[in-house]
Amino acid sequence: MLDSAGHIRLIDLGLARDGVTPSNKITGRTGTLQYMAPEVLLGKAYDAAVDWWSLGIVVSWMAAGQSPFYYGKDPKFPSWLDADLKDLLERLLCNNPEKRLGVHEDIRDHPFFNTMNWKNLELKREQPPFKPFSRVLENENLQWPEDGTPLHPVTGFSFTSPDWTRMTRRIR
Repeated sequence: MLDSAGHIRLIDLGLARDGVTPSNKITGRTGTLQYMAPEVLLGKAYDAAVDWWSLGIVVSWMAAGQSPFYYGKDPKFPSWLDADLKDLLERLLCNNPEKRLGVHEDIRDHPFFNTMNWKNLELKREQPPFKPFSRVLENENLQWPEDGTPLHPVTGFSFTSPDWTRMTRRIR
């Protein structure tokens, strides 16, 4: 999401499992099938490494316009992708969660991000490349929490993907 100045804000839509941390492993399947890490699909206990896998899938979609697993079980990337970006994706999509980028090393140190000034970015000293339309932001029905207070998910919301429902019916 973007704030009113165009800076990126992380949000939680409340559609994932609570308690997933680097030191706390859990089991069970939650999330969108196409973004699930292998350890989740195999029914193994998992930790926050699954989020780095999902980031790899999202970045691949953003960069290449398709899943890296479109053609099979091994990730494939278009030849025209930047070498550093390919390396970033391969390391995020490492099958071994202990060696996955983000768990094994700090993602900020990856060469793909060598032009990023992370401190300035965190302090919002960098000029965002895009600013949302001011006319939309002036709508008094929109509320932008300036204090950074997290927004809460909709109480009682539940959703099961039709793909997940079809897949689980086949397994039973």
